[in-house]
Amino acid sequence: MPTYFRFAPLVFALSVAALNAQQTPSFFETAAFVSGQGGYNTYRIPAIVRTTNGTLLAFCEGRKNSGGDSGDIDIVLRRSIDNGATWGPMMVVQEEGGSALITIGNPAPVVDEATGYIHLLFCRNNDRVFHTVSTNDGVSWSARDEITSSVKRSNWGWYATGPGHGIQLKRGAQAGRLVVPCDHVTTNNLHGAQAIYSDNHGVTWRLGAFTDGANGVNPNETTCEELVGAAPGGGARIYFNSRDQSGSASGTRSEARSNDGGTSFSGPFTNRAAFVCPVVQGSLLRLRATDEGGSENRLLFACPNNASSRVMLSVWSSTNEAVSWSAPKLIYSGPSAYSDMARTSAGDVALLYEKGNASPYETITLARFNEGWLESTATAAENPLPAFWNFEEKAAGQTASTNPEAILDVSPYALNNNLTAQKPFSYVGGSANYGAGAALAFDGTGGLQLSDAATANHFDFGPSNSFTIEAVFRIPSGSTQIGSLVAKDYGSVLPSWWLRVQNGQLRFLVSDDSVESSVTGGTLVNDGQWHHVAAVRDTGPSTTRLLRLYLDGVLLSNVVDATTGSLANSQPLNIGRFGASSSRNLTGDIDMVRITPQALTPAGFLGHYTQFDADGDRLPDNFERAAGGSLQMLGSGDADGDG
Repeated sequence: MPTYFRFAPLVFALSVAALNAQQTPSFFETAAFVSGQGGYNTYRIPAIVRTTNGTLLAFCEGRKNSGGDSGDIDIVLRRSIDNGATWGPMMVVQEEGGSALITIGNPAPVVDEATGYIHLLFCRNNDRVFHTVSTNDGVSWSARDEITSSVKRSNWGWYATGPGHGIQLKRGAQAGRLVVPCDHVTTNNLHGAQAIYSDNHGVTWRLGAFTDGANGVNPNETTCEELVGAAPGGGARIYFNSRDQSGSASGTRSEARSNDGGTSFSGPFTNRAAFVCPVVQGSLLRLRATDEGGSENRLLFACPNNASSRVMLSVWSSTNEAVSWSAPKLIYSGPSAYSDMARTSAGDVALLYEKGNASPYETITLARFNEGWLESTATAAENPLPAFWNFEEKAAGQTASTNPEAILDVSPYALNNNLTAQKPFSYVGGSANYGAGAALAFDGTGGLQLSDAATANHFDFGPSNSFTIEAVFRIPSGSTQIGSLVAKDYGSVLPSWWLRVQNGQLRFLVSDDSVESSVTGGTLVNDGQWHHVAAVRDTGPSTTRLLRLYLDGVLLSNVVDATTGSLANSQPLNIGRFGASSSRNLTGDIDMVRITPQALTPAGFLGHYTQFDADGDRLPDNFERAAGGSLQMLGSGDADGDG
């Protein structure tokens, strides 16, 4: 076992003014690990700490041959001495057996600010537990020492440290203690959480608080942070937040507390349904503390913000020590999963997370942002859920094989049959049919088609289902074409539904194979200008079903819907084209499409906007287009009401 020498701490002092002053919002990202590079198929399971010298250490699993959770897996590291702006070369911290199928994973680093040492706990084959230490800012690491017998009970099988950083306590009777949250599975298949700790600067480790699943809650991967103020008995208070694995309680997060520095839990894990997350790991960070000079206490929690899919990585804030949490602030709307956070020497947040386009596991990316950005009002969401296509972001010649923000089938059929996987369209910006990168230009010879033979019922709606189809579009001035905007129509196969332009007007039709109902708008849209259309099928609460058609937020017409059966069956979904006839393919431009499984009113339409810029992007009064295609706020408040 290594020998440890205590020396004066080299802790960076964080300026109170830097933490509390009004800041200009700052946000940037760098990719720390890119799957397929550096000799590894996939990088997963990020963990990050800031050393007492101010260096950021980004750890993860390097998975040699596949993205699977077992196999030839190593722990790798990159260092940044400039707060994540750049990264040094990748180094292997732990590996065993060359190409042998041995899993070395679940990195859980913790910094001892009294010694400056960085301790790394990890697992071998999710069974045995080990410890290594760096005494030189992460440049090199000691030989591993096994601590399994000290931290694992005899009736536990599967075991995981972290993943994510551990903490050093600063308050109460256990001040100075190193604490690492972990989880396990018992030999009778109960999930549980535990804390392991060291009171002698990492020389030895022991098992502290532990619990197995109970009351419908099954804690899994766990993260923790110390709370301000000692417990009534003088102990250090710790808040634990855990992934709830297949629990019977509602929600996917659970939480517990300790009043004795992680020696025991003060009560069972309880469900926290306020977090809307899939079953996935999350991370915690102490950003501010009043007993460290902050004007208020502030904890951060990071996790994907979607009930079923690993997308929309977001950050929640608590200013009352995890009693309540803010609405989530979106970091990235696409595929995203595991994360960890550290505070930089400048007081910014360094969020290391799994990020990709088609999959969350394409990169491990560092997002660095300050409190000014965290507190700033969100700009208008160009990709509001539930089902949305935004076509203006791809430059000419750039292939868009996926649009991760929202290509998700939200029809009742799909939800009832578990068809919730992303279903991407593929197109090339600037190709013959698809414009020059701002929206998609259709020339009447083709369009986009979403077809999946195994699950052909995408966006099918039943007799009692309401839904709304929206599009931002323009067609040439004076055009008399019959051109499809969005259609579930294929050859002679009925039933179907579709939205199209014909003779300069809009028409929305639904058919159950016995009855057709349609509504036509009398206002001409063939003026070469951008417009927003909403086609609504409303099946309740009135006994009379209605079809409504809106143009730029104004109701054009509504009619009774006489259909009584299902709408659409086994056809592909088309944008800018018809299945029934190529002569009904669109000549014009489509910038955005959204399909919502409810009858919306104008207040719910894509931010209820009516003005557009030259590219067809919504343009509320206090927004303008910024470089790169995103909307930039000019004034205060959320002008278009979409959060």
